[in-house]
Amino acid sequence: MIKKINFPELQNEKFTIIPLPFEDEILSSWIVRTAYAHKTHPHTFTNQYLNYRPHAFFLTESDITLDEDMIKTIEEKSYHKIDIHSLMLKTYSGYIQENIYENNPTTFFTHQKYCPVCLREDKVPYFRKKWRVVFYNICHKHQCRLYEHCPECKTKLDISKMYENKLPYTHCHHCGFKLQRGRRLPIHKKHILSLEYQNKIFQTIEDGYIQLGETPVYSFLFFEVFSKLSKLILLNSKHRFIDKHSLFSLVKNAEQHKINHPIFKKIDAKAQSALFGLIMYIFEDFSHNLEAYILVNDLTYHDLTTKVQDIPFWYETAVNEITPRYLPHSVTVTKEEVEHAGQYLKSTGKEINKANLTKLLGCNFGSNDNKLKTLL
Repeated sequence: MIKKINFPELQNEKFTIIPLPFEDEILSSWIVRTAYAHKTHPHTFTNQYLNYRPHAFFLTESDITLDEDMIKTIEEKSYHKIDIHSLMLKTYSGYIQENIYENNPTTFFTHQKYCPVCLREDKVPYFRKKWRVVFYNICHKHQCRLYEHCPECKTKLDISKMYENKLPYTHCHHCGFKLQRGRRLPIHKKHILSLEYQNKIFQTIEDGYIQLGETPVYSFLFFEVFSKLSKLILLNSKHRFIDKHSLFSLVKNAEQHKINHPIFKKIDAKAQSALFGLIMYIFEDFSHNLEAYILVNDLTYHDLTTKVQDIPFWYETAVNEITPRYLPHSVTVTKEEVEHAGQYLKSTGKEINKANLTKLLGCNFGSNDNKLKTLL
């Protein structure tokens, strides 16, 4: 394997060998395979042919952030046989996020994960785009969990590096473990709904929308609220209603890391698959489950919308119908009215909480800007 050479003339040369991309192959995987086809270390390859020296950044973040000039250069060196844009995660623009460049490009993408069974079955092993999507944690084909680290030493994968400059990208660069040897991680039958919900998420991505009741909602506007609901579940312990679900134990018992944004990356991939499944469950039978979740957790409009950047209209409408937004001082009530409202709620079998009193009396019992809480 050629390493640490310096032939400036290669900057003007086209690639000698141009591998065809495989189905759903990600750009970094294709670049690494192209380097190996030239018998050259990936870092040396990007340096010599592309004059790009920050190798690590180029070969890990190129999937998201590669600029148009470099894309044009690579396509020219490939005799325009390869559509570089199609290998990048930006193909998810307008589906997972409206624009993955301007709106935090890493929100719904993560470091490289992989399925060892897929790599074993590949005639030529390669890495898929969907393996970097935060929602994809279970191999649909083999119904097993993906590895998010090396099975042996737990190091994050970096396929641009070589173990001791000897072993190829199918080995962990840190310990040399052959990735195909990772054992299949089966899904417990009581957690199989994780896969079903993942399939629904990717169907939403593929369709570009999800049907919520009578309303079709663009997929990127649907995923806009995942961070907020993740925060309510992971940080604010708003577990009631979902705590009866078979997936809840994976979230409840998950170790949380010190990550603030996006909040769902505080937990590992196994727990993430359960968390996203629970959020999909909240939006099932729209808007019955959403209403049940909001009311039983005593959530207010403020609880559900604060710090949500650019609140989607569909979400604000749904939340407002369940727990209306009111100005803190727009309506005043007496203690007797609150007591009568409580008696009414009790007589109809409803819980006496801030959300139900807000909806019934038209005052925001969840606000800190009034003294309504003292009447409870």
